Amino acid sequence: MKSPAKKPAKKPARKPDTSESDSYFKNYDTYAGTVRAWLVAYGIGGPVLFLTNEKAAGRVASSKYASEIIIFFLLGVGLQVVLSLINKWAAWHIYAGAVEPHRMKRVSYRVWDWINKQSWLDASVDVISFAGFVWATFRVLSIFLGKPE
Repeated sequence: MKSPAKKPAKKPARKPDTSESDSYFKNYDTYAGTVRAWLVAYGIGGPVLFLTNEKAAGRVASSKYASEIIIFFLLGVGLQVVLSLINKWAAWHIYAGAVEPHRMKRVSYRVWDWINKQSWLDASVDVISFAGFVWATFRVLSIFLGKPE
């Protein structure tokens, strides 16, 4: 009588390489900071650029799109600031849980941990901010390039 074939032993799960994950995080962190800084700088710098020139400010102010331009620039910057605050609070709760593990049992920790894992939140806010800046820039350029309103 043949003995049943032995099942091959399962390979143990690969342990995460912390140096590898740290390098990926550093790469992400660099890009995230750069994109956020660029978006905020553009959202503030754009209006400052055309408002510091009296002639340009007059053309924008007299346009029927003036309010729309201001709203879209402020929306983009405001969303980035709110997202930065959310990420800051989430990071603090995760840090506090790592330092004082009893905090991980709190509902507030679990909520902020969940928020911290929602990459779609960052991506959505970045896309909305970028789209707002593109639209506001399009409106400003249409004013300066003489496109009929």
